[in-house]
This record gives sequence, structure tokens and C-alpha cells, in this order.
Amino acid sequence: MKENDSRSKKAPLTNSERILALLFGFGFIIGFILTPLGVEPRMPELRTLAFAGFFITVGLLLPLAGLVSLWLRKNRLAGVLAVIDAVLLFLTAPADQALFFFTVAPPPAVTIGEYILIFVGIGYMLYGPRVYERTQSVNH
Repeated sequence: MKENDSRSKKAPLTNSERILALLFGFGFIIGFILTPLGVEPRMPELRTLAFAGFFITVGLLLPLAGLVSLWLRKNRLAGVLAVIDAVLLFLTAPADQALFFFTVAPPPAVTIGEYILIFVGIGYMLYGPRVYERTQSVNH
């Protein structure tokens, strides 16, 4: 008699899914480092509190949601979140350098972190659509 195994057996992640998961994890870590808990000392100079929500969303929530969606095998959602986060990351560093978010210029550590996130965004743009398209082709 066969035992009823209640644990679901998931297929292993593809290379694209693994790379996207690594990018989401790396993006989350760098996003966390760029918070006041990391190297961001300019919170008193923030122009409006809405920008704090923007940074939390772009740096922490979207990468975390992307990781969770990959873990739950919601690859289409992960692909969409990757592209959305990439677009927002591409805007963040230039806007910060132009003093859009804060009244003072970013310190060097923040600038470096923001430009690293642009490279993460490039990875999101490369692998997010691949994960999304693979899901489309598997479902049809």
C-alpha cells in the first residue's frame, strides 16, 4: 500500500529562475543596506515621507515579493515584479543624484549601492521576461 505523501514535490528551478531568485535576494540585501539601518544617514533631509515608502517598496518589498512568488511557483508574477522593480531602480540613482528625494547629496556608499542596483535592474530586465515567457510556453 502506498503512503500518502502530503508534501508536494516541486520540480527544480530552471537556470533562469535560479538567477532571478539570486537577483531578488541580492536586490533585497542591497536595498536593506541602503536603508537607515545600513548606510543611509540622510533620513532627516528626506523631502517627504512618501519617498520613504517608495524606497521601502523598491528596495525591500518588490524583491521580497519576487522571491516569495518564485518560491510559490508564481513565475509569471515574479517576471512582472522583476521588470517593474527594474524600471523603478533605473530611475532611483539619477533622481537621487539630482536631489529629488533628499535636500543633500548622497554619500559615496549610497551612490555606489544605487549604481549596483542599476546592474541588478539590468539582470531583472534580462531574466524577468525569460521566467515569464517560460511559464507561458509551459502552460500552453
